[in-house]
Amino acid sequence: MWSAVLVSMLGAALILSACSNGNGNDNGKGKETNAKAEANSPKAGTADKSEDEPIKAEPLTFSYFGNYDWWGITSWGQDMISKWITEKMGVTVKEVATGGASQAKLNTMIASNNLPDLILMDRGPGVERLRAAGALVPLDDYLDKYPNFKQYVGEATLNLLRSPDGKLYQLPNYYTSTPNGNSGWLIEKKIYKELGSPALETFDDLHAYLKLVKEKYPTVIPLEIDTAGWGHRMIYTGFKENNPPMLVDHSVYVDGDQFKPIWGDPVYAESLKYVSMLFREKLISQDALTQTGDQLSEKLVNGRVAVIAAGDAANLGRTPDEELKKKDPEDGYMAVWPIHKEGLDKNKITPNNWNSLGWNVNVITKNAKDPEGIFRFLDWMTGPEGQQVVWFGPQGVLWDSVDGDGIPVPNDKWTSMPSEEKDKIGLQSYNFVGNTTFIDGAKVKIEMALPEEKRNWSTVQQTNVFWKTSMNATQFVNLDPLPDTAEGIAAQSVSEIAKEALAKAIFAKNDAEVDAVLAQAEKDARKVGFDQVLTFKTNAWHKNQTIVEGN
Repeated sequence: MWSAVLVSMLGAALILSACSNGNGNDNGKGKETNAKAEANSPKAGTADKSEDEPIKAEPLTFSYFGNYDWWGITSWGQDMISKWITEKMGVTVKEVATGGASQAKLNTMIASNNLPDLILMDRGPGVERLRAAGALVPLDDYLDKYPNFKQYVGEATLNLLRSPDGKLYQLPNYYTSTPNGNSGWLIEKKIYKELGSPALETFDDLHAYLKLVKEKYPTVIPLEIDTAGWGHRMIYTGFKENNPPMLVDHSVYVDGDQFKPIWGDPVYAESLKYVSMLFREKLISQDALTQTGDQLSEKLVNGRVAVIAAGDAANLGRTPDEELKKKDPEDGYMAVWPIHKEGLDKNKITPNNWNSLGWNVNVITKNAKDPEGIFRFLDWMTGPEGQQVVWFGPQGVLWDSVDGDGIPVPNDKWTSMPSEEKDKIGLQSYNFVGNTTFIDGAKVKIEMALPEEKRNWSTVQQTNVFWKTSMNATQFVNLDPLPDTAEGIAAQSVSEIAKEALAKAIFAKNDAEVDAVLAQAEKDARKVGFDQVLTFKTNAWHKNQTIVEGN
């Protein structure tokens, strides 16, 4: 009996990773990988069916749990979208609340053999533990019967999601076949203009500009590198063309067809020496590694940061830009093209990366009474009509028709409806299996058709810079070993070594000390088994390449 196996294998001690935020740059998007998936844009006509046309299947009620502390959906039936779905499709979703402690909640449900019907979670070890325990429903038999996932996700991406037994148990959320990302550089516009709008393209330019800011604006922080120093990878990517930023998380860099320890990469050393130099000259916030997100936001809202290199810049700068514009319409923040080392091609600097798998995954458990019904509903949601409804609301509210790409055409209520009324619609609350290519394309098309002053700031920055500086990193997904294996245990130790080395390098007194810190980090990492980890990750990478290339 699968339930007995589940409890014995997992128990309350199961460790399932819970992501702290949904971006992702890991960010997550935009793919050659999905080239086999035809048009990712839903086409016109799907939203023009009669309002009285029945589209219900059998009534379906299922439970849904998001394995994230912050997770929560609008109470089902309290907004326009969920009411529409229940009325038109006969579907009701019952959320299992996390109580702000998602992992503990999931462990309790596992131990009591009371798993929810559908779980939203990070792909990787957590999914594989549930799968190995026999807790998940294989989905292959549904793919041809309900074709939206095959069409819009694509065969290659679905194959990347297959488990070691060759079966598919997980469906991606916010998957994509086009570039995306929120990472990059922002500047405070008023300060920049008052200082003469100097060249700000190379790291030499940046150094000169930061010194000028420090001299002319003593109360302003010249450069912020995000909380926990995350922006250091923005700098690292600027020292090498086509440099995959996410590999910093794995403490590796690409050397030919192998992964090698990042501390041995001369370019990584060069970038950290640059960061350390800025820190010593007090051109970087001295609390960059310890400040909270709220503290950083407060500085930005008050215009006290001249430049920021951030992992979630597209969201981080939106409210500060809005607040500064209230005081001065010419003020605010704006994205600039990634800063790069002199002599490099600026069009090959990629602080963003995307992968076709997107953010996370949904798994259907064997607790579900009607797993096929849940799959059918998710397949509808990820298709044309589903994306139109869950992202932009039901037809006849904010939009009445769609264009040739299936993108809603805004009506007068789009900009005139009060925000409190829009809140009642439930926009973006239920996109369990979001098609990012469609959503991003729709956002850009809609926003750019609006008057400039009404456009969404984040979408404008994404369109102008961030998405143009994002590389396809699909080949680098699924590189993590299971946490309770020898490689997984070693990888966790290496992660701690990497964090400590980063802090020491930034605080170094000189370049020689940076070199010493990196050399010691590599030595320490090899002592805890990093060579095994490198072999595992390299083999996983090569397997991905085979799938992505269709060989």
